[in-house]
Amino acid sequence: MCSRLVMRSLFLCSALLAVSLALPAADWPSWRGVNADGVSTESGLPSKWSQQGENLLWEAPIGGRSTPIVIDGRVCVITLAEPEEPTKWQERIVCLDAETGKIRWEHRYSIFQTDIPHHRVGWASLAGDPSTGHAYSHGVEGKLICFDRDGKLVWSRSFGEEVGRISGFGGRTVDPLIDGDLVIVSFLTAGWGGNFIPRHRFIAVNKTSGEVVWITTPGGAPKDTTYSVPVVRMIDGERLLIMGNGDGGIYGLQVATGKKVWGFPLSKRGINSSVLVTGTDVYASHSEENVDESTAMGRLVHLDASELAEGKPKEVWKVDGFAGGYATPAYHDGILYHVDNSANLTAFDAESGEELWIHNIGIAQKASPIIVDGKIYVADVDGKFHILKMNGRKEPEVLHVEEFKNPDGSATQINGSPAIANGRIYLLTTNNLYAIGTAKSAGGAAKPVSAVSNNAPAGAAVTQVQVVPAEAILSPGASQKFVARTYDDKGRFIGEATAEWALEGLKANVSSSGALKVADDNISQGGLLAATVSGVKGTARVSSRPRAPFTEDFESYDEKAVPPGWNATRGRFAVTLVEGNKILKKPSGNPRSWRTTVFFGDPEASGYVIEADVLGAQRGRRKPDMGLVSHRYTMAIMGVRKKIMIRTWLSELVRFSAEVPFELEADVWYRMKMQVDVTDNGGKATVRGKVWKKSEAEPDAWTIEAEDGLPHTQGSPGIYGYSAADVFYDNIKVTPAGG
Repeated sequence: MCSRLVMRSLFLCSALLAVSLALPAADWPSWRGVNADGVSTESGLPSKWSQQGENLLWEAPIGGRSTPIVIDGRVCVITLAEPEEPTKWQERIVCLDAETGKIRWEHRYSIFQTDIPHHRVGWASLAGDPSTGHAYSHGVEGKLICFDRDGKLVWSRSFGEEVGRISGFGGRTVDPLIDGDLVIVSFLTAGWGGNFIPRHRFIAVNKTSGEVVWITTPGGAPKDTTYSVPVVRMIDGERLLIMGNGDGGIYGLQVATGKKVWGFPLSKRGINSSVLVTGTDVYASHSEENVDESTAMGRLVHLDASELAEGKPKEVWKVDGFAGGYATPAYHDGILYHVDNSANLTAFDAESGEELWIHNIGIAQKASPIIVDGKIYVADVDGKFHILKMNGRKEPEVLHVEEFKNPDGSATQINGSPAIANGRIYLLTTNNLYAIGTAKSAGGAAKPVSAVSNNAPAGAAVTQVQVVPAEAILSPGASQKFVARTYDDKGRFIGEATAEWALEGLKANVSSSGALKVADDNISQGGLLAATVSGVKGTARVSSRPRAPFTEDFESYDEKAVPPGWNATRGRFAVTLVEGNKILKKPSGNPRSWRTTVFFGDPEASGYVIEADVLGAQRGRRKPDMGLVSHRYTMAIMGVRKKIMIRTWLSELVRFSAEVPFELEADVWYRMKMQVDVTDNGGKATVRGKVWKKSEAEPDAWTIEAEDGLPHTQGSPGIYGYSAADVFYDNIKVTPAGG
């Protein structure tokens, strides 16, 4: 017990130091604030306000479902552009002047290759970097983008095309997290090689360059897509990334390396609520079935991450039946404040788990409580923003409730938490962004919070070797410099090292300094680059994607194999021999993997034509869908629906799509051809497709054609299949347009 009190005291001291360093800026760079705990040290915030003017500094007609961030005099949000005009729907990142509410800059881009619906766009809050003023977005289509303080795009990654990110219909997208030089995101992926099995994976990239630093798979089979945002804390000398996972567990990973330190099984479904960490204490919750014999739905648990046994932290206490599936708790003065799915704000004694009081704030809940200035600020889903005066271990006093209505009288939804910055409260509803506070701002220019050192002590032994970039997508003949970084057993950085380099499954050359050059063969590759330092080995994943022109007839592969480096292929496709000819088969055996898109080219490719032979079987009444992908558009033959369709956003065909009638004959080979032409100014794309029986001559006319006024100007070539019945592919060909 004494050591436990010491650890709590040390945490409080370090927390106070972090807060004092952050005070001059008083920004809110992520959805739970500077320390990712939903607590602010500001004072003098209003106890009431009104949409009609009282303590309302400004409002902007920008709605959304996440939490604003405030950084360097800007308040920034991610949202859906033009919500009332479906043909103009895009993802929109916008930064406003925090003082006036005037737009400083905005960036829009078209959404692609996802089945997330429009009303879930902008799910993940942005993240801001106080040291650079950069903002980072993680969109529903899987793009991770870095913007400078003026809105200029610094770099972008397209993880759907690069690593096989899996999109879930519900819209659950995880906020980016910044720690030191890293930006960390997570999602479900089905990659290639050792990452072919669908899992919830975490990816860390360098915040300046976007280069992948590590990829890790801490858990087992995912039950859901989730949006639990990680928290970073130093515990027993290890800087840990702590978060919920799609497999229902809570995990602690070394931030610098991604190595799993511990795991704790909690739920039979994925974890959406983020953890709260104070010192070595980890608080986590869910609202589904528990993993043990309990029949209660939901659980709130307190773990001690300083006491591990068999790879699990010690369970201090648990409260069964508390359905905290979405909101994240906050901690203040020995009390844990949490809101369950039915909008019951509940206080627990943080040490014992004793329930102190319950205060209902509505019917349904997504947002998390914010503690500041002796008050709790919290919104329910159905448009009520509550300001409560804290009353210690007794139920709080209601100071004010502001209710939001749509023009038709229905409730305006609030899904995100408020941001507290520079004497102001920034609140985002689905209709508007509000700045609440007194006329005089308490803020100033943003200043970076001092970083915590994660360097190893002198003489530390090398136990981990990290090869960077950890994931590289190259082209035939291309070169890439790799470095070997060494770490001790606690994930603390020792330094870059001279390594012994070796190739595993790659046609390439690598120098003694880690300079790799891929062979000129215009083929698909996927393998490892290994670096060994002091007998310790680390690897990087390297794939090579062919350039146009290229063809793939699958004759060079063994039966049951798949092309190396192709994401989402192994376990879903297999080369098979039919009448002496090798072709790629997408079997219908597993309904969970029926719908698959495979990208096998450069995500920045443009100006090409893609063709392939396709055949669809029939199983009872079932016929498959099958097609091609180009420039982030899909052209699909839809067997049961008897049509050919061009689309880019599966769940929102109203944004852009076209279709023509087409009767698919089972067990007949067709030739498909697709071309996307973009105007010189990038203002319009014309998407064209042909389909004809392979036994017949190619027709002169296009079978289907459509124009998109919000075009995709680039994207990897690929194939698409929905294998309600077996699908077969052969003779894939990609050539330069006009070539």
